[in-house]
Amino acid sequence: MAIVVETWMAQDLDLGVGAVTKTHQSGGVLHGHGISLSTFSTKGASGESDSTSWDPGLVGSASRAEKDITVQGAALGDHALASFNKDLQGCGFSAYVSAANTVTCVINNNTGSGKTIASGTLKALVFKTR
Repeated sequence: MAIVVETWMAQDLDLGVGAVTKTHQSGGVLHGHGISLSTFSTKGASGESDSTSWDPGLVGSASRAEKDITVQGAALGDHALASFNKDLQGCGFSAYVSAANTVTCVINNNTGSGKTIASGTLKALVFKTR
């Protein structure tokens, strides 16, 4: 199930810049440039979509496979995460909002040989941009 949510993390985001050392409230230490996120909470679910099946099949060397999934409420500029429940055999995997209510999931094969990816379940999650 894909869910569109708003993130609420202003109190938990801590940045370290330059030669600064920062100690986060959770105890972590940042040296120089860094970002610390000690907790992650979501609030205000504003839409959802069922997961979908995907059979990428053979993804050739230096090729990609794409699949769109509908996530109601997704808008250009939102952040997208996705998961696929099968072994990607070393291929890269990413997701992005490509249009209103649409997340495009991509398997990139830069392994040097073709990979046959098994059929599985694709899920997407969209975080609204504030």
